[in-house]
Amino acid sequence: MIAQQWFEIDPEGLRSLNSGREPWDLIKELIQNAWDEAPFASECRVTTESAENGTATLVTVEDNGSGFADIRHSFTLMSNTPKRNEPTKRGRFNRGEKDVISVAKEATVETTGTTVRFLPDGTREQENNGRLRGTLVRLTMPWNEAERVGMINRLRTLRPPPGCQTVVDGNPIYANPAEAVRQAQLETVIQEGNTGPMKSVKRNARIEITNPHDASGKTRIYEMGIPIQEIDCPWDVDVQIKVPLDEKRDNVKPKYLRKIYTEVLNAVHYMTEAEEFSEAWVKSAIEEPEISREAVRATLKGRYKAERAVFAVIDQDACQRAYRAGYAVINKGSLSAKEIRAFQEHCGVADADVLFPTPPQPQNDYEAEEGTALAEFAGWAREIGKQCGVNATVRFFNEPDSQRAADCQASTTNPTLRFNEGRLGQDFFKGPYGKPEQYRLLIHELGHALTEGPSGGHDELWGDGVARAGALIAAHGT
Repeated sequence: MIAQQWFEIDPEGLRSLNSGREPWDLIKELIQNAWDEAPFASECRVTTESAENGTATLVTVEDNGSGFADIRHSFTLMSNTPKRNEPTKRGRFNRGEKDVISVAKEATVETTGTTVRFLPDGTREQENNGRLRGTLVRLTMPWNEAERVGMINRLRTLRPPPGCQTVVDGNPIYANPAEAVRQAQLETVIQEGNTGPMKSVKRNARIEITNPHDASGKTRIYEMGIPIQEIDCPWDVDVQIKVPLDEKRDNVKPKYLRKIYTEVLNAVHYMTEAEEFSEAWVKSAIEEPEISREAVRATLKGRYKAERAVFAVIDQDACQRAYRAGYAVINKGSLSAKEIRAFQEHCGVADADVLFPTPPQPQNDYEAEEGTALAEFAGWAREIGKQCGVNATVRFFNEPDSQRAADCQASTTNPTLRFNEGRLGQDFFKGPYGKPEQYRLLIHELGHALTEGPSGGHDELWGDGVARAGALIAAHGT
């Protein structure tokens, strides 16, 4: 015996593949058929009713579109469909109606000119009708009352297209208006010709970014109004072309999702809350080459509370000079290599010791010999330091040509104060101690020691340190 066709479909096998899907996920297959005809199909109505003492649900989905072009598509799997050639149409596998019907106890498909009934005994019958427009699908589904209510709630998270009013149990579903819109080249899938393979291509896509449709605040990526999967960012993202999906159509590839996050941040960085810039989705977004300069700069400002930043280095004095100058100091260990590159390229972030190098230190600094004027000066300077709450080490160097008269090597309670004997001259260090020029230079350096953190330049915080040092010395009556 020779079979008529190569393959046959086992209805029970198809049922087992689909019975685990959520009710809303099956019913949206029928809704999206109507949406693919918008605006010719100007309405799609879904009604539900509890049946069989709450153990079943009657579902009716009706639209006013053009109806089935070929009624065999209501019961034939994997038929060719022109939707595969069009990235702005949702269908691709031509199996949506069959997936829903496979789970039903019984079903009826009534379209223009023909009605097909799928009977409880597993058979079907077909007859002509006088319907002139649209399609009505009536199903008895094995869903209890809780599943029916859950289905309705999830259907309300759909985003109907313009021109096709969608009503569920008498209540219209409305798509939240887009808070932002992006145009970007995105991967999609189309069929080569009428019988060629499905292939991945890039097309320009409109990306609509909206507030969450789910009352719980969960956010999702959508394909032309149909939710695909939950995502981490605080926005719903609706891609207006086919999204590359697996056969179950319930997730996207990680690489694709990172691209979406990038376009979202490019679009909404100006209205993103500061704390959100540290979230994982933003970290993913700024790693992608398509990230904008403005989005990276907004991330820097939001995450680190600064317009400018440097990367931390071993030289803590350089880090603190950057901090005093208003720069954020970023630990590279908290960033990926791609994040580091983004901050470098778009924000000019460099290592702290590149932008704020530590001046070369004298190679010949020394302690004063006992019994000399330098030693007596050092003792006086240490005592004044104690009045300010610091235990200073006092050393000297000899660089007559240097512009530096003195420095403070660390802004701590144990600083090292160094004085340039070659520039100041020997008379500066002779007693009596407490001359105005001696106080002026010593208080200048003690101001660095009393600044929070290492010495970082002559900024407002250093000025506060100078004032504090002067006040403490005055309080001691010296």
